[in-house]
Amino acid sequence: MNKKSWLIVGLSLAMAASIGVGISACGGDKDPDTPPTPTEHTHTYDAWDYNDTQHWKYCDEHGTDKSNIDETTKANHEFKDGKCECGATEGGEIPDADLDTREFWATGAGAGDLQNSSWTELKPNFKLTKQPHKDEDGFTLYTIQFKIYAGGDSFKIRQDEKDENGALKWTDGTYFGIDELRNASGTFIDAGTKNIGVATGKDGIYKFTVHTKPSPAPWKDNFVTWELIESVTPPTTTEDMYIVGKLATYPKNDWPGFGKIEDCIHMTFDGDKTWSATITVKNGDQFKVYNKLNQQYYPDQGGNLTRPSDAPDGLFEVKWVSGAVRPTVTHIHNYVKWGYDDAEHWKACDFDSAEQEGTREEHDFGDGDTCECGFQKEGDPDWKINDDGTLQEYTGGIETIKIPANLKVFPKLDQIFGKNSSGLVDQNNLAKLQSLTIDPKNEYFKIENNAVLSIDGTTLYLYLPYSTETEVTFENVTTVGDNAFYGNSTVTTVNLPEAVTLGSYAFYYSSSLANISLPKVETISAACFGKVVLTSIELESVKTIKINAFYDCKQLKTIVFGEQLSDIGDGKIFSGDTIPTSVTVKATTPPKASASWGIGLYSSDPTKVYVPAESVDAYKAAEGWSKIEKLIEAIPAEAVSAQEVALPASKKED
Repeated sequence: MNKKSWLIVGLSLAMAASIGVGISACGGDKDPDTPPTPTEHTHTYDAWDYNDTQHWKYCDEHGTDKSNIDETTKANHEFKDGKCECGATEGGEIPDADLDTREFWATGAGAGDLQNSSWTELKPNFKLTKQPHKDEDGFTLYTIQFKIYAGGDSFKIRQDEKDENGALKWTDGTYFGIDELRNASGTFIDAGTKNIGVATGKDGIYKFTVHTKPSPAPWKDNFVTWELIESVTPPTTTEDMYIVGKLATYPKNDWPGFGKIEDCIHMTFDGDKTWSATITVKNGDQFKVYNKLNQQYYPDQGGNLTRPSDAPDGLFEVKWVSGAVRPTVTHIHNYVKWGYDDAEHWKACDFDSAEQEGTREEHDFGDGDTCECGFQKEGDPDWKINDDGTLQEYTGGIETIKIPANLKVFPKLDQIFGKNSSGLVDQNNLAKLQSLTIDPKNEYFKIENNAVLSIDGTTLYLYLPYSTETEVTFENVTTVGDNAFYGNSTVTTVNLPEAVTLGSYAFYYSSSLANISLPKVETISAACFGKVVLTSIELESVKTIKINAFYDCKQLKTIVFGEQLSDIGDGKIFSGDTIPTSVTVKATTPPKASASWGIGLYSSDPTKVYVPAESVDAYKAAEGWSKIEKLIEAIPAEAVSAQEVALPASKKED
C-alpha cells in the first residue's frame, strides 16, 4: 500500500511542538479555526490477520500489505478451547466465511494428463483444492498438480461460484486469461494465447497455485505460481488424435473448421504407439481420424471411414497405430439385451442378437412367474405382453389377478374387465375383483395404501375396489389415472394434497364420495366426477376442465373455480341432472367455453353464476357464456350461503 506523507522541515516541527501541535494519528479531529498542519500518517495496528501457523496485527485502514504489518506482534498461535485470540482455529484452518467462496478447475488440452481434460467440461479430477489457510498477504490459495509437457500443453483456470442452493451459478463459467491472471512477478501469462503454459522447457509434474481474493479488481490481486515437483521423460508420441466427421449418434462431432476440435471424440493413447476409441456407427456415417498437433487426417489420401459393409449398425472400435496410413474399424458386440428359449436365456448383442459366450443358463423364476429375462412360465397364458411392456391381451380370471414382471405400462381397465353396453369399464366385473398382487420382480408398480401405484408413488392407477376404507390420503400422488376410483362404493373422503391431473372417469360411479380435497389440481379430465354425491367442491388451482366433468351430480349445490381457470373445452361440464345452486368463477378473463353447449347450464336454471364485478359484461358477451347471461352476476362482497332449491326432473341430454 502507498503511504501519504508530508515533507516537513525540522524547523516547522520544532515550531509546531512549541505551540503544542502534536502529530495526529489516523482520523484525529482538529480545531476548525486553526489552519491545517501537515501531519504524518501513523499506523494503528488494531486488526488481526493470520495464516495456518502465525498471526500478526496490521493497520485496517491500509490493508494487509506487508508494509502495514506490525512485525513485533508476529507470533505463533496460542489456542484456548480450539481458538486463538486472532480468530484462527486449532489445526490451522480458517473459517470458510473468511476464504474465497469460488471454485476453480483446470481445463485444457495436451499430451500429458491434460489429454483427459477438456476445454468445455468440468472434470472432478481437475478441480483445484482450496487450502484451509491464507498466505501472509491475505490470499486464498487453490492448488492442483498434474503432468504437463512444456512444449505444447496449455490450459486455463476456470472459476465459478455456487448459488444459495449449492449449485454452480454460471453454466459457461469465467476463464482467467491475459487480463486477470499473472505470475508472481506481475508478468501476464501467455499474452498471445491467453492460456497458461509452462515456458521452462522442462516436462514434468507441476504444482500450480492460484492466489486469489474474493471479487478482486482485474489483474491487481489474482496470480498463479507453479513449482516443478518431478521431472518426467518426454512423451513417446507427438500425436493428439480425435475422431472427426458426421456421426448420427454424436451430433457435436464435425469436421475441423465447423466447430471446436475439443468437442469431437478424443481417442485414448496406450502409452506406446496406439490410439483408440469406441463409437457407435450407423449406415451412412462418415468420419476420419485427425491429429490435432500436425493437422493430419487419416486416411490421408482421400476417402472417409465408414462401418464395414458386412457389419450391422452398432459399436465399433476405431484404432490407429503411429505411422499407419489408415485406421482400422472393427465391429464390437454390445451385449445388453436378453435372448431366450423355453429352457434357457443368455445375453445378446442389441444390434445383431449375437450370443455372449458364457452367459447361457436356465431360467430363474424366483417366487414369481417371470424370469428376469422376460420369459414367462409355460402354462401361464394369462398375460400377453408386447416388447415395449404394454398389454397386448389378458385372458385370465377377474377375481384373482397377478401383474407379471414384464408389464411396464399399466393397462386400461377395460382390457381386463371388459366393457358394458355404454362402452365404459364393466362395473359389475370390476366389483368381482378379490385379490390383486404384483410379481416381486416387477420394477414399475407397487401396492400401497390399498392402491396400485407407480414405483415412485406419484401416479395412482387403481384404488382396489375390495378395500373397506372410507377416508384415504395419498401424500405423493400427482396424477390420478383413468378410472382409478371407478365404481368404488365405500370411500367417502379423498385427500390428494399434491395431485395436479385427474384422469377420465377417475371418480365415476364413486357412489359414496362426498368430500374431496384437491388444493393443487390443474386438469380435470372427461367425466371425472360422474354420479358422485358431492354437495360442494372448491377448485382454486384448476386451469382446464373437460366435457361432462360433473355428469349427473344431482346433489352438487356449490362449486368454486379459482383465478386460473382458462379452458372449459368444447363440451358442457355440467351435464345429466347436474344443476348447482351457485357457480363461482374468479377468473377475470372468461374461460374458453363451447359455442354450442356453453358450460352445460340453461338460462332457465335456478343457478347463480358469480364472476368478478369488473368482468360481468365480458362474461355476458363471451362465446358460450352468452347463452346464460341472465344467470351471470358479480361475486357478492360477502359469502352467500347456497339456498336449497328443488331441482326439476331430468331435462337435459346426457
